[in-house]
Amino acid sequence: MRRLYEKLEPLKSERRFLSRIALCKLVEGFFILLGANSLVKFIAAPSTGFLLAAFGFFAGRFVLSGVTEKFFARLSVKVQTSFRKKIHAQLFNGAETSSGELLTLIFDTVQALDEFFLKVAPQVVSAIIFLPLFLICAAFVDWLTAAILLVTLPIAPVLLWLIGKATADRNARAWAELQRLNSDFRELLTAITTLKMFGRIDAGATKIRAASEKSSASTLDVLKLAFVSSFALELITTLSIALVAVTLGLRLVAGGVDFQAALFLLLIAPEFFLPIRKFGVTFHVMISARSSLERLQKIIGESPCPLSLVPCPLLMPPTITFDDVSFTYPKKKSPVLRGLSLKFAAGKVTALTGESGAGKSTVLKLLAGLLEPTAGEIFWNDVPTSRMEKNSRLSKVSYAPQAPHLFDAPLMDNFTMFDTLDAARLKKFLSALNLPFDLNAAQKLSRGQLQRLGLIRVLLKDTPIILLDEPTAGLDEATERKVLALIKDRSLRRTIVIATHRTAVIEFADASVTLDG
Repeated sequence: MRRLYEKLEPLKSERRFLSRIALCKLVEGFFILLGANSLVKFIAAPSTGFLLAAFGFFAGRFVLSGVTEKFFARLSVKVQTSFRKKIHAQLFNGAETSSGELLTLIFDTVQALDEFFLKVAPQVVSAIIFLPLFLICAAFVDWLTAAILLVTLPIAPVLLWLIGKATADRNARAWAELQRLNSDFRELLTAITTLKMFGRIDAGATKIRAASEKSSASTLDVLKLAFVSSFALELITTLSIALVAVTLGLRLVAGGVDFQAALFLLLIAPEFFLPIRKFGVTFHVMISARSSLERLQKIIGESPCPLSLVPCPLLMPPTITFDDVSFTYPKKKSPVLRGLSLKFAAGKVTALTGESGAGKSTVLKLLAGLLEPTAGEIFWNDVPTSRMEKNSRLSKVSYAPQAPHLFDAPLMDNFTMFDTLDAARLKKFLSALNLPFDLNAAQKLSRGQLQRLGLIRVLLKDTPIILLDEPTAGLDEATERKVLALIKDRSLRRTIVIATHRTAVIEFADASVTLDG
């Protein structure tokens, strides 16, 4: 548990939250003790005052428990938001993550943390505060009962540790099957038009059904172990409470303990073991949360940069050179690029041409740092990009793909990518490209409008290297002239590479580089 909390770095900035939770739990513990004491006094000497006091203390206990759960719910939202922002930041920094893994991370993996905060964390905090508080109180009342509680307490954690070792492997298999299901489902949705065209929908559905059954079977294996762990824990805690009750009963008959003390201890014994029993029920949730954190840290963990990396202290804009560069996509056998050597002049607009499939988009992604060459080297002036510090390199490049992503957010945020904004410059660009948008509303855009949105994004970023993938494809001649005029206006002291098939763009460029495929 301690290692799990250490991994939750967002909690470090929420210490006041945690202190409030601890205070609520501490007061709740005192309310339980005071309520039990009032109930004992009422049974010994019936009185309306004792009954009302017991009712008030127990009611206050449940109110504080509800308040604590609200605190944990708010804390869960903060932690999930923090992790999702880090995942998105890694994606924009060019992290290579498969679609299935990405879907699992953003939805199922982060959701596992929500279950941890709502189900496991309250029981952990209760155990940390209630166990020593009730044990100390029991020791003041009767040392023998306190000794029995202390001796029987370690049995449950040891049992959970043994079960946890068996659960971890099965939980890992369940996550792997879920990730495979997400990947297959996304692949089916992406290719559904092609499958429909060739009558292969049934085959795709069969594949999804098989992956779903495997995922369900793996999840059921985890739940079986969870059921066994909760049953074993319930049995152990019940036997421990029974041991306390039998011991107190025999001593009460023999006159070795006072009736009120025995009744008080019988009332707090179930409360003493209650956090452990509830923790056993949700133990598999903790195992899932720990596995989720390991996956998140693998993706968003910041590894120290090698000493050989340089923070790009280069003359900008640079001359970009490909030196015998080859690239093969993962899980593909044939390379997209093989032994490519070419140069993009500094401060010039270069048109990158070639037939469809020649690798123009791949070249732009290599230039943007979204992909790394499998062989060869890319140079900025005389410095290889492999020796550059990644964030420093990415901060000097703007890349607009063929189909820019439209976020479900107001257009103002879509143009600025949720960053700071030069409103005057944005209005100037919108006017130049004839885009009369309502920036405060979310809208659906045509492909041509999306292309111009991508162009404005890279121009607003104001970097020395600008990469554009088919920025005028599908546009009419008048709109294309406006786009090229805006690029020309912003081309001073910038190295601009435009992948294109359009004759007007090739004639507009200062130079042209052709890929022969």
